[in-house]
Amino acid sequence: MRFSKLAATGFVAFIVACAANSSTVDPLSDLTPRAQGIISLGATHTPGSGTVSPSVSVSFVPDTTAVLSACGTQTEGTCVFTQAPDCTNLGCKVGETCGWDDSCSSACVPACTLSCGENQKCTKGSDGSQSCTPIQTFDAGAIAISGANLPIAVYPPYGWKTSDEGSPYAPGADLHVTAAGPTGAGYASFDLSFKATTLLEANPSLDKLNLSDVFGDSDLTVGWLPGNDRVYVLATGAGGEARCLANDSDGTFTVPRDVLTAVMTDKVQALQLSIERMRLDRHQDLKTVGSLDSQTIQSHAWLDLETTSTETMSFQACTSTQTSCGAKCVDTKSDPDNCGSCGNSCNGGSCLEGSCQSTTGGGSCGSCQAGANTGECASPYAQCTGECKSLLSCVEGCAGDTTCASNCYSTYPSGQSAFTSYYSCLCGSACPTECSTECGG
Repeated sequence: MRFSKLAATGFVAFIVACAANSSTVDPLSDLTPRAQGIISLGATHTPGSGTVSPSVSVSFVPDTTAVLSACGTQTEGTCVFTQAPDCTNLGCKVGETCGWDDSCSSACVPACTLSCGENQKCTKGSDGSQSCTPIQTFDAGAIAISGANLPIAVYPPYGWKTSDEGSPYAPGADLHVTAAGPTGAGYASFDLSFKATTLLEANPSLDKLNLSDVFGDSDLTVGWLPGNDRVYVLATGAGGEARCLANDSDGTFTVPRDVLTAVMTDKVQALQLSIERMRLDRHQDLKTVGSLDSQTIQSHAWLDLETTSTETMSFQACTSTQTSCGAKCVDTKSDPDNCGSCGNSCNGGSCLEGSCQSTTGGGSCGSCQAGANTGECASPYAQCTGECKSLLSCVEGCAGDTTCASNCYSTYPSGQSAFTSYYSCLCGSACPTECSTECGG
C-alpha cells in the first residue's frame, strides 16, 4: 500500500481521491489553510432493523494548517486509510496514552496530568512541559435549522441528542440554517440555504453479503440503488478506518482487499462496513471574528453543509468450529436451518451431529434429545466419545429397528458401556415419550 503525506484530523477527515486514471477530486480533500466549519445532518440505518437513527453534528476550527502534519494516512486508489496507532507491544504505563511520536511511529505519549481550575485546561508544550491555560472557544453561537423533520437548535459546544427515530430531513428537502455569531471568537453570523440528499439503500442490502467474501482473499464489491450525489464506502476495524470515494451513479464499488487487510488486524477479524451518500453545499466566503491567545484564526473561512444517508453493518469472522452461511456463522452440527450444510433445513425438526432428527406423534425426539444433551443427560452425553459416538449415530439411524440396533452393538463393542449410560438417561427419564420409537418402545 502506498504511503501518502496527506493527513487526517479528528475534526474532519480531509480525504483525497487518488485514482490513478481519474480526474474525480473529492471536495473534502482540499487542504487550503482556512477556518473550517461543518454542519452535518445524518440518517443511519442497519439492514433488517426497520429504524433510522438521526444525527446532527456541528464543529468549527480556526485553522486547518495543523492537519498537514498529522500521522497515519495511506492511500490506495480512491480509498484513504487512517491508521490507528498500535502500542500493543509497548506496554504503556499509567499516565500514558497510545499515540504518535515526531517520526509518526506508534508511541506511549505522556498524558497531560495537571489539575487545573475552572475554565482552564491542561496543555502540553512542544518540549513536553505542562501548563494550565484558559479554555477558549471557537464557535458560531446558537444555530437553528429549519425545513427539517425534527426541531433542531443547538448551542456551543453543540451536543445534540434526541429520542426520536427517523431521518432528520426529507429526501431532497430545502433546508435553512442560521447562526447568531459567537460571544467570543468564531464565525460571524450567517444565514444560508442548502438541499438535502436522498436516502441510500444498499443493493443487495449489507446483511446479504457472504462472510466468506467479507473475510476472504479477494476484493469486496458492494452495491446500492444509484443516485446523483456522492457515495463513500467506509470500512472500520481494529487497525483504523478506510474511506473510499465512489461514483453514486455507478451503483457499485469494489473495495481493494489491501484496504480491508489494513483496516483489520490478524488478531481481531471484525469489520464495520458502511455505504454513505452525501450531498455537500460548500460556502467559501464566510468571515471570522475575535482572537485566541495560542491559536491562529484564519480570516479565510469555509463552511460545509452536509446531509448524509448511511446503511451500516457489523461483521464478525467465523470461529474454527463454525461455517459461513451467507452473513451468518452457524454450527452445521446443530443448526436446524443449516444442518450438515448451508441451507439444509430440518423443517421444524432438530439437528444433531449434522443430521436432521425424525419426529414422533408425541413431539420432536430430536428437539427433546438436544435439550437433554445440555441438561439432564449432559454428563453421560459428554462421556459418549469415540466408538460410543459412532454407536449412538448408528442406533439413531435405525429409527427403532431392533435388528438394526443389535448390529450396531456388534459393530462398536467398546462403546457399549458409555452408550448404555447415556441411553438409560435419555430413554428412562429425559425423553421416554418423545423418543419412544427411537428407544424401541
